[in-house]
Amino acid sequence: MDPKLEEKLKKFNNSPDVTKLKELVSISEQEIDENNLEFLIKVVEKEKYEKVRIKAIFILKDTKKKEIAQKLMEFYAYERENSVKLVLAEVIGDMSSPKIEDFLIRISKEDENDIVRSMAIRKLHERGKLKKDKIRKLLLEIIRNDKAVFPIQMSLSIIPNYADSESLETLKRAFRRETRGKMKQLFYQTMSKIAETLDEDLGIKEPILEVVRDELEKSQKKKRRRRKTKKKAKDEEHLFF
Repeated sequence: MDPKLEEKLKKFNNSPDVTKLKELVSISEQEIDENNLEFLIKVVEKEKYEKVRIKAIFILKDTKKKEIAQKLMEFYAYERENSVKLVLAEVIGDMSSPKIEDFLIRISKEDENDIVRSMAIRKLHERGKLKKDKIRKLLLEIIRNDKAVFPIQMSLSIIPNYADSESLETLKRAFRRETRGKMKQLFYQTMSKIAETLDEDLGIKEPILEVVRDELEKSQKKKRRRRKTKKKAKDEEHLFF
């Protein structure tokens, strides 16, 4: 490593977090040369404070070099902070490398955080590099198998761009198994859009959203508590007369 760069990193590491962020802002306003690239990579690799790592990652976003994308994918494998993983998925999804599609597919299926999985799904759609049948298969797999709300919502919002008659039937089966009222409504809206595009009869009635009993009971309890509080305040007020 260049001695000047090594000294710069040492000074950076010993600085307060606010100073580190100011230094990164200053770098972002300059032309990103090889020294700056190496410096930013070292910050992402070594820095402990997640907001500083995130800032460095965003500065690297416009880098066109494939080796930088590869380096960030390597960092992702060891990252534990969900906020940093989310930014890595977003930034890598905007970069250019033949390995990015496989990287995002793996995240969309395997990452433990549902928001990070959703980001990977969105980026795969935005990149538009997967064949239509491949992304359709992936989205349907997520809709059928993912347990979290966000990845399913994201997949349902995207699937109309790739759906065919067969995938509509798959969605119908998933719709019948779905027990969450609002999710069933979202399934119905998605299927209606696809059926209209394909000029097919959906053959399913729109589900009626029911008020969940627990939520109704909670609402009633809150009202009773408010009435009791008002009555108590009124009674206490009468003590003064």
